This record gives sequence, structure tokens and C-alpha cells, in this order.
Amino acid sequence: MARSPFGYLGGVLGLALSLLLTGCFGAYQVKADHPTGAGSLMPTVEDKDAGLVGIAGGFDIKAYQIIAISLFPVTDLAVKDEGDRRTAASMSAFFHSELVRRLRESGLFTRVVNLTETPWQPGAEKALRLDGRITRLGEGSQAARAFAGLYGAGKARAQSDMTFTDAQTGRPVIVTADRRVAQMGFFGGDSKDHLKESFDDMARDLAKFLVRLSRGEAPRKD
Repeated sequence: MARSPFGYLGGVLGLALSLLLTGCFGAYQVKADHPTGAGSLMPTVEDKDAGLVGIAGGFDIKAYQIIAISLFPVTDLAVKDEGDRRTAASMSAFFHSELVRRLRESGLFTRVVNLTETPWQPGAEKALRLDGRITRLGEGSQAARAFAGLYGAGKARAQSDMTFTDAQTGRPVIVTADRRVAQMGFFGGDSKDHLKESFDDMARDLAKFLVRLSRGEAPRKD
């Protein structure tokens, strides 16, 4: 007996609902892959917002009025051809703009310096410098996600490793490693949209993590 169109629609809606409930529709956070850290400071503590983090002893974010944010290069060795490099450049620029925007919106700092637009040198006011690298960047396969994304096929992936440095002393005070993947979306979801969502979420959640630190909260997994 032929199945009615309503039955097909119900199946599609049921699948979408199950994906939303299991948290794998669009980009989501997973454990970082081979985090790098800075010197002896390594991101080893799990945090619900920032992924893996490490914080230097005695660090107090409320002591800093300024943060200067650099452009993160893409260091993933899988970036090889011209198309990959164009994607890498666009995602690096997008992530940078989101970091600047989210940290300005956080209200934590009196000044957020975009180092791609403004020359800056540390002065008398205590300042942080945020540097980092995009260590994983892959579009995956939209076709594979559409047909078998529920089983992990064709994932889009992104990871950033960040270092906050005391600008006056050069001492690393926070390191983070945040990895996001996306394996589902309608018809697999557009790969670049998945990557943009990943980087936007990273910037948003980093700001949330820093706001929590300013309130005296310790990193926590849940």
C-alpha cells in the first residue's frame, strides 16, 4: 500500500525533532584535537563554553581595561589548493570580526582593539592581547551529510587554539582550545554556513566564559 504524503512529512519532521533533541543539528562542541597551549600553560580543564582551558595562577581579568585582537592564521595542513585558501581567508576574517564584536558586546573592557584596523602598542593601562590559530578547518561533504550525516559522515569541522597574553609582560595568562563539528542540516546544510555558525558560536561562547571568570566562577564542564 502506498504511503501518504502526510506519512513522509511526519517522518521528516520526526527526524528533524530527534536531531534537535540529540544536539547534532548544526554545529556543536566536541573535545579539542591536540590542543597546543603556550609555553608551560596548557588547556587541560573542560569548560562548557570555551572547550578546554588553562588559566595562569593569580590571573584576574577584572584588572584589564583593554584587549587587542589579532587575525588568526589557518594552520590546518589539509588546506592545500586555491579554493581551500580562499575559504581559509574568508573564515579567518569572519572569526576575527565575530571575536571583536562579541568582546565589545560583553562590556568587560573599556576598549577592544581590532589589530587589523588599528596600530596599537601597550601603554600604562593593563591590557590583554588575544592571538591564536585556526588549527582545524574542513568543509566536509554536504552530500555525505545529507545521506548519512546521522551516522557522522561528511562532518564540517573547525577548531581554534587561543592565547591571551599580558601585553605589558608577555606572559600567557589564558589558553583555550575549542572544536566544533556539524554533521546535520536540511539536505546536509551548506558547508560554509556550518563553518560560520561554528566560528560565531566560538566567539559568543568565549565571551560568555570570560564574563563568568569576571564573576569569580571557575571553569566547569556543565
